[in-house]
Amino acid sequence: MVIGKISGLATTIFIFALGFIFLKQAYGTSIGASGQDVGAGLTGAGAGITNLLNAVISPITGLLSTFSTFFGSFSSNGSRSEPTPTGREDRQTPQQKVRSSDTSTITWSGGTSATVPTLSAEAKSYYRKLGVSVN
Repeated sequence: MVIGKISGLATTIFIFALGFIFLKQAYGTSIGASGQDVGAGLTGAGAGITNLLNAVISPITGLLSTFSTFFGSFSSNGSRSEPTPTGREDRQTPQQKVRSSDTSTITWSGGTSATVPTLSAEAKSYYRKLGVSVN
């Protein structure tokens, strides 16, 4: 088994060596020169195809960017753009620093309640109209 792997590796190396020798000699003869010419021709053809594709795609991408710039200036609420939340932090209410005498408790019909800073009389009236208990 080991001998089979070694012989397979030796065969691969031998084939690559023969290919290298062939390419080296072909490069030195007219086959190598014609191969270079063919390669240069393919490079030129590839550059021409690239230029053609760029000429076709460039106006399309230009139109798309123009449309996206034009329509991107309008947001879903008309011409007014919404502020971005960049740089804002989510701040938590420091419950230890708020005295219990400075808070109101809102209790919903489902039994859920929340303690908030003292609500104004208008806010308490609003919640009571909704059927919510406010203390």
